[in-house]
Amino acid sequence: MLAANCWAGGYELDLVVRRGRTLAFVEVKSKAGPRFGDPLEMVTPLKIARVRQAAGAWLAANPSLAALELRFDVAAERAGRLEVVQDAF
Repeated sequence: MLAANCWAGGYELDLVVRRGRTLAFVEVKSKAGPRFGDPLEMVTPLKIARVRQAAGAWLAANPSLAALELRFDVAAERAGRLEVVQDAF
């Protein structure tokens, strides 16, 4: 893990993780229960744009990592279980 709950470009990045040659920006979402909907529904086009803007700013501040393969993931917690959707957006 390279960063958690960090601010870049005016927006928050939940997690920035690296595994080998891949750098992933991970949005973490949770809902209190099924009656509140699915956590993935919270990843709106506006949220995606904000995460991408923050990722660009974070990479500008960390240029040595800019050559890595980038991925945008969502980690959704449902009833105590974690599901990670890779390349979600």
